[in-house]
Amino acid sequence: MKKVTDELKKAGADLAVLISPSNVTYAGDYEVPYWPAFMGDMCRGLPMAAACIGAESGVLWNVISDFYKSRLERAGKKQVICYPSFSHIERHDPAQNFKKALLDAVRRCIGTAGRITVGVEEEHCPQVVLEILREAYPDAAFVNISGSMERARYIKTPEEIALLERAARVADAAQERLYEISRKEGDYTELDIWFEVQKAVSGENKSLTPFVGELVSGPRAGLSDYPLGPSDRKVERGDIAIMDISPRVEGYWADCSNAVVFWEEPDEEQRRYFSAVKDVYDIGREAVYPGVTFREVNLKMEEAYKKNGFRMCSYQGHQIGASVNEKPRFTYHDNAVLEENMVVCIEPQLYTGPSGKTGVRLERMLHVTKDGARELNHFRWGM
Repeated sequence: MKKVTDELKKAGADLAVLISPSNVTYAGDYEVPYWPAFMGDMCRGLPMAAACIGAESGVLWNVISDFYKSRLERAGKKQVICYPSFSHIERHDPAQNFKKALLDAVRRCIGTAGRITVGVEEEHCPQVVLEILREAYPDAAFVNISGSMERARYIKTPEEIALLERAARVADAAQERLYEISRKEGDYTELDIWFEVQKAVSGENKSLTPFVGELVSGPRAGLSDYPLGPSDRKVERGDIAIMDISPRVEGYWADCSNAVVFWEEPDEEQRRYFSAVKDVYDIGREAVYPGVTFREVNLKMEEAYKKNGFRMCSYQGHQIGASVNEKPRFTYHDNAVLEENMVVCIEPQLYTGPSGKTGVRLERMLHVTKDGARELNHFRWGM
């Protein structure tokens, strides 16, 4: 929490009102459900989970729909204000209930201060929240704290690293299942394999686990129009396939990619592409070290592409945490410095394009330590 309040003070904010699931998960220290859409309809689209934080007081109050009440109780959270959103017994006005709960949380965080500066995430804060705050605090100023929250989340705590390592193990189970299928011939569509992967993910996590990603095989593997699959395409002997998968475990994400060839030895082109991408990955991983900039790692990976006779076609990775694709990122323009206890993903990739049918994307999660990068994923590479 101190990292958050320090950033709020730097931004000149007296109060933060957080709405995005990733920031509410991070600050509120509980897993905001990943499937809010159908429940959101019961709340007329109002935020089902929000968090208010006083910059000086360090006080945090969670504002949640009553649909989430038991979840917060199980998580042991005490400073929670629930707003009634739907009942089959009595009529509710969710908008008025949310307004009352939000303003109650604000008062508990900052008292009865008149003129305040409110930090909001401009990209996520709905108009209804701004209207509530402006009506209650007509002299309030507003400041965008999206960047402040990004900075607060840069360096992972030991607890976050443990969660990310657990998520990586769940993702490993998915990649291992893909690898096993690629070694034993069968009758599969891409969707069949995806369902097998889904079972592996939830089995490893011992609960139904949300995940996003892509599985694409055959000619479409040569394209980079992510995402292209899975589809009902029948997998054929000799097909190359890319699987990029991101499961969410207790509010934290994994992200990893592999490429496999089904049921026979890779051909010359497939080997050449895989070998080049693996070389770029290894050079990127070795370059990840405290004090090095994200741009410098990107440039070293670019040189590795050139050495292998290819051009870089994409950005080369990102940090990860309560969101899949966090800043900083491995690009030409990101001069942020790698620091100990960041967790990043290196993901080099190559594609033949529409004229071919080969694509390779390789990605693992890396914990930045004082001695360099520690791999959190341990699945077998596809070739």
